[in-house]
Amino acid sequence: MSDNDVIQEIESLDAKRCQATLARDFKTLATLIGEDLLYVHSSAVQEDKKQYLEKLESGHYIYHGLQVLQRAFRVIGDVVLVNGDLRIDVEVSGTKKVIMSRYLQVWAKRASGWQMVSWSSVPIPQ
Repeated sequence: MSDNDVIQEIESLDAKRCQATLARDFKTLATLIGEDLLYVHSSAVQEDKKQYLEKLESGHYIYHGLQVLQRAFRVIGDVVLVNGDLRIDVEVSGTKKVIMSRYLQVWAKRASGWQMVSWSSVPIPQ
């Protein structure tokens, strides 16, 4: 599989991940993220897969929009690094926020297919 094929697959999986997040489809989301997920929000809050999904399911985080503004991919064997900028429309504990975020996302190829295993973001200064 060429790097371009891998990138197309990751783009498709990430679109599915975003759709599942917005639709609150936690079953689909759980298949797209690894058991070893490390998710660091732009607020510096760090969560593992269980914590992240629990907060989504409880309504602590309710995402209303995820708009990729730009991104670049680097394929390194069975790992893909994605650097990008994203506009996030989210409610956190009932407070609506618009966050402009710069992120690093890591996808790893597993026996079951590609999974997101890391997300780390920082706010973009306005």
